[in-house]
Amino acid sequence: MKILIIFLLLSTAAQAGEIDEALRAEEAGDYVKAATLFLPLAQKGDPVAEYNLGVLYAQNRVIQRDYSLAMQWYLAAAEQGYAQAQTSLGMLYESGTGIPQDYQKALHWLTLAAMQRNATAQLQVGQMYAAGLGVPQDYREAVKWYRLASEQGNAIAHARLAECYAKGWGVAQNDAMAAKWYGTAANYASDEGQRNRYLASRTVLEKDIASRKTTEERVENEHKAVQTEAARIAAEQAAVSQAVEDAKLKLVAQAAFDARVRAQELNNVKKELDDVKKELTRVKADKERSRADQRSRLEAQMARRRAEINAEAARRRREILAEDRRAQAEKEALSKASKSEPTKTVAAAAKPEPVRARTAKTTQGAGNVMYPAKTELSDDELKHPLIRELQPPVGSLPGKPLIKIKQIEWSKKQNDS
Repeated sequence: MKILIIFLLLSTAAQAGEIDEALRAEEAGDYVKAATLFLPLAQKGDPVAEYNLGVLYAQNRVIQRDYSLAMQWYLAAAEQGYAQAQTSLGMLYESGTGIPQDYQKALHWLTLAAMQRNATAQLQVGQMYAAGLGVPQDYREAVKWYRLASEQGNAIAHARLAECYAKGWGVAQNDAMAAKWYGTAANYASDEGQRNRYLASRTVLEKDIASRKTTEERVENEHKAVQTEAARIAAEQAAVSQAVEDAKLKLVAQAAFDARVRAQELNNVKKELDDVKKELTRVKADKERSRADQRSRLEAQMARRRAEINAEAARRRREILAEDRRAQAEKEALSKASKSEPTKTVAAAAKPEPVRARTAKTTQGAGNVMYPAKTELSDDELKHPLIRELQPPVGSLPGKPLIKIKQIEWSKKQNDS
């Protein structure tokens, strides 16, 4: 076991020495030797060799440029967590150079590298959020990644922060902060040209700030002058307003006095109207009581009249029934007599006595005149207003009327004696 561990350590040390030799050859520009040393190490799965072999394929150094093979070597190293390979693979997907462009995959590999504090990857993630590539545009998220990259001295990240402050992207607009970030970007610039560009942008901002400051001072002075004039005008207006207010107070006092007078007059009129209403209410109540009393008397009178009529009608029905029974009896007696005395029966039948006449005679007594039973009201009774009020309204539910209204002649024919 100890021998195996020693062997592995020696093998790792030998591999590290080969990697260092290959990196030195690549740095010296001896790409043939570097490729020769990287290939067997990459085939053994060394992530550094895999990444650098991918670089040689992508940059057309000795080996013919082949982005597909470069992507394969980047992927092999990236899957082992090698941050530089993840960054290169993500940028290859982002640009779509030699392979299909895929922003989702680009953001995935760049984010993995950015989380390992790879400044280039952090800058690229920020730029993808700012441009909305593969994700919704989000300047706040972009500023977060720019700050992380700037903390590691990435000049472009400083410049991007300066631009965000200048235009108010993801942060509050602030030209002073933008000028500051352009200055730090110039300090971290990788070449003179880049440095000069950042300094020129800072100079433009500083001039704008100075010009704006001058303009703001002038505007401030003008504003103060306007405020002074406004204060003077306000004092004059206050004096005029006070005079107007005093006049208004006088008018209000006079109006209040007039209103009190009118209110008193209205109260007097209202009191008089209330008295009139009370008197009208009293008169109406008296009238209603009088009408109610009169209606009660009339209803009692009508009830008595109905009772009399009903009694008379019942008596007449009894008399007629009795007459009918007597006539029937006489008829039966005549019928029996006719069988025994035919001649008498014929003579008696020649002069029959009217049943109704006989009935009248029987109902007549001591020279008194009989009248038919009264079942209707007279014309004078029908004209009485309370009689009309006692009738059911037109269209009401059917029922027995209080009084049968039908104007007829009051017959006073004297019965035949």
